[in-house]
Amino acid sequence: MTDTVHKDLAEAKEVCPTTTRRLLKEGALLVDVREPDEVAAVGFADCEQIRVPMSQIEARWREIPRDRDVILACAVGQQSLKATYFLMYQGYTRVSNMQYGLKRWAARGFPVTGDAAAAGSEAGGSCCGGGTNAAPKVATTSCCGGEAAAPADASACCGTPSGDKTPGSATPGSSSACC
Repeated sequence: MTDTVHKDLAEAKEVCPTTTRRLLKEGALLVDVREPDEVAAVGFADCEQIRVPMSQIEARWREIPRDRDVILACAVGQQSLKATYFLMYQGYTRVSNMQYGLKRWAARGFPVTGDAAAAGSEAGGSCCGGGTNAAPKVATTSCCGGEAAAPADASACCGTPSGDKTPGSATPGSSSACC
């Protein structure tokens, strides 16, 4: 009889683009899991990175170093979150997901290659990813530092683990925040 090992995974660590930028300057590696056609249109610039498309992650995950901090990123943070959990399952401990992905990176004015509009960084929208039917904005301080554009109706903002939906109310290092 073979014993089945069940790996209980912790919740994936997530960081906003502003925190990602700082971590990259401190030596972290960005792993872009977007597909080649997405990367050709617009990409992350001014940071060390490797590209391992999500469609190839199961075959190429060993190319991602275990001995340094790694931040996985995609267009909006959903595919990279899946990749983060995949790597955690493989035993990686120094991995994080970039919340809101390239869309938020470009919206924050961080450097990109290609056409930033292709990242979906349109003006306007809620504090959590844009859109055209967003409420009017009120300037507030972001959890990531600096000014964040937040809707007047805070319920349109992303929530924190405690359920508080006030922009900038997340505690540093929490898994969900308005960045």
